[in-house]
Amino acid sequence: MSTHPDWPVAFFDDDYLRIYRPQFTEARTAAEVDFIEQALELPSGAAVLDLACGFGRHAITMASRGHAVTGLDFNPRYLEIAQAEASRAGVRVEWLTGDMRALPPPARFNGVYSYFTSFGYFSDEDNERVLAEVARVLTPGGRFLLDVMNRDWLLTHPQQRTWQQRDDGALLMEETALELESSRVVSRQILIDPTGGPQVTKEFFLRAYTCAELTALLRRHGLHVRAVHGSAEREPYSTDSRRLILLSERIG
Repeated sequence: MSTHPDWPVAFFDDDYLRIYRPQFTEARTAAEVDFIEQALELPSGAAVLDLACGFGRHAITMASRGHAVTGLDFNPRYLEIAQAEASRAGVRVEWLTGDMRALPPPARFNGVYSYFTSFGYFSDEDNERVLAEVARVLTPGGRFLLDVMNRDWLLTHPQQRTWQQRDDGALLMEETALELESSRVVSRQILIDPTGGPQVTKEFFLRAYTCAELTALLRRHGLHVRAVHGSAEREPYSTDSRRLILLSERIG
């Protein structure tokens, strides 16, 4: 079994931004925020937590729509980028450097979201702690939106190596495999610069959960699943869905 507990520290750096940031267009972010906002059923001015907010693309758009947004991430470099972007956009977001396994004690949120596979970084016990913390900071009736890669899609599509020619001319190779015994995803990305610059290689190791496993874990902490989707377009969830999105509500 592959265990690399410190991989997020090495993975989420400037090279990660080089690989992924070109994919996050304004149109894509706006569409994803439409989905997040509608799923959480947030009134204007609602207190919202972006869990593992990265450089803040969702949080800033949510704030521009009138919500009181807190963005939490372990990476202070990304939060500096987020703060600069928020200032340029003329919106206010509370940026917090922290660990999703130990959220700020006094916080109370009407909605929490974890988007683009920001869950499953840790051991099973610590991953469950994340869900317990989400339940703790949600108000009764508050909603939690969790978006992760679909383990069952990986299981039924075992050979996952793709090559993508980007608009900037760079070539991106992504290779993903699922370790059956541990249910951990091992993924490698290689970015080849067409100008002959340094090649970027990144790896991550992620615990993948089935829909039933996540539903049971959420319920254990008072979060009852209200809807399951296979995409931000609300497509039905199936083994052909690349994403697994669960919307849960805190009861009591």
